[in-house]
Amino acid sequence: MSYILSSSKNFKKTKRDSYISTLQSLPDDLLIDILSRVGSISFTDFFNAKLSCKDFLEVSEEKFIMKNISVEKFHAVPWWEVKDEISSFLKACEESGNPELLYRQGMMEFFSLKKVESGEEHLKRAMEMEHMEASYVYGIILLCKGGGYSNEDQGIKLLNTVKKSRKLGECRERTRAFILSMWVKNPIAKSQELITSCHAETCGGRNNGGGGRRRGWPWIYERDEDVKDENFCEACIWDDEVSLFCKQFS
Repeated sequence: MSYILSSSKNFKKTKRDSYISTLQSLPDDLLIDILSRVGSISFTDFFNAKLSCKDFLEVSEEKFIMKNISVEKFHAVPWWEVKDEISSFLKACEESGNPELLYRQGMMEFFSLKKVESGEEHLKRAMEMEHMEASYVYGIILLCKGGGYSNEDQGIKLLNTVKKSRKLGECRERTRAFILSMWVKNPIAKSQELITSCHAETCGGRNNGGGGRRRGWPWIYERDEDVKDENFCEACIWDDEVSLFCKQFS
């Protein structure tokens, strides 16, 4: 019996040594790519992986990994003191360009801390990395700001991108949850209706006095539901969207 147990231990040790030897033979670029893929799916798996061997640990703080790591495990707006090591980790991820953390920082700065320009810049950076909620909120902000065709056109394009991704309902749900979780000190409001882009001759929204316009987000939890409203032009559809978004602050 002792011989069997000894053989089993030796087999496990040999298998582990072989595993470590294989990792040590891999170039750093490949180790970074492996750890980044693991981290983008699960922070817990990333944490366990980097502790499993020295090679993973040595590359675990590379910017590419920090940029792509999932931070869903951490609350967007913690209501308790965050440990220093966690705070430092999240700060490193943000500085590495992690789109989720850029989005979160942008939301906090724009809506809660009244750092409007910095908040917009964070949301814009996250949007440029195709973060859907950031694209949604930044598009809404542009339409609320007004300022002519340029802002309006870009805002509509961003919202159309979100719509085409079939994640509009999810974006509404997640941004609403985020807004409800923080102290809002800078609510936004519409500056004007999107008249410059309205197809007045064919748009049912304005020619019919807005009689058929939506009164809420009935599909907010139907994440794959697309916007289907053939009676309205794009400008009127997104004008309604802005109105409903802004009502969250009233």
